[in-house]
Amino acid sequence: MSTETWVVTTPQTVDVAEVRRVVVQLTDGSVDVVADPNRADGAHVEIGDVTERPLQVSAHDGELRIGYDFAGIEGVVDRAKGLRDKDRAVVRVTVPADVPVKVTTARAATTVTGTTADLSVTTATGPVRVQGTTGPVSVKTASAPVDVVEHVGDVRVSTASGAVNVAGSLGRVSVTTVTSGVEVVARESTPLVDARTVSGDVAVRLGAGAPVNLKARSVTGKAVLDGVRLESSAQRTTSIDHVDRPAESPTAGGAYVSASTVSGDLTVSRG
Repeated sequence: MSTETWVVTTPQTVDVAEVRRVVVQLTDGSVDVVADPNRADGAHVEIGDVTERPLQVSAHDGELRIGYDFAGIEGVVDRAKGLRDKDRAVVRVTVPADVPVKVTTARAATTVTGTTADLSVTTATGPVRVQGTTGPVSVKTASAPVDVVEHVGDVRVSTASGAVNVAGSLGRVSVTTVTSGVEVVARESTPLVDARTVSGDVAVRLGAGAPVNLKARSVTGKAVLDGVRLESSAQRTTSIDHVDRPAESPTAGGAYVSASTVSGDLTVSRG
């Protein structure tokens, strides 16, 4: 098995003939992954800016790797704290739509468009935008905003303080935050939404007439369904178990929404 390696010190392009997986690891700058449905194989890499340490690009047994080595969220945070102006690169990668993608950054912004395979993004403070994708999406951040829009399928997001926006024809949606707000928009599907926050508000927007099974637990927050505050079964905390009756929502299927907060509010609206 041959290995191709490029050491990039100035802006340039790199073409790789065979790609079955893409791994990008950056500290600062940006990474833009574009899945081209008309591309049958290979990858085209455009590197627009490199500072300080050279960027490493390698291709081995179908895996394309771009960037600098650091492992896990601990390594990402260490990079964010320790390196201010070093290890910066601007990278754009064009690949076939069915190639799995894994991106790890410290502060670099990440944009991924059009993938139909597994997508994983881990960052400390770099904003994340995922658009027009299909298949499982997993995003983990420390304090970066996360936008997953026009998505079809499942989404999992974990963050401390970055605002989270998820929209599309969604399946299972799992969001864990500390202080950030969460918005889930699924007007074309009846998803399973599980949101857990400390002080962040949770808003879920569904299609008109979508039946909903709702479970909400909060210490001081409230639960609102279609503009009406739901009455808690507990006196000192919010405890809601709401299931639509057939007369309320006669359409088949239903969305399941579960929210657990300390002080955040849950709002579910339809229409």
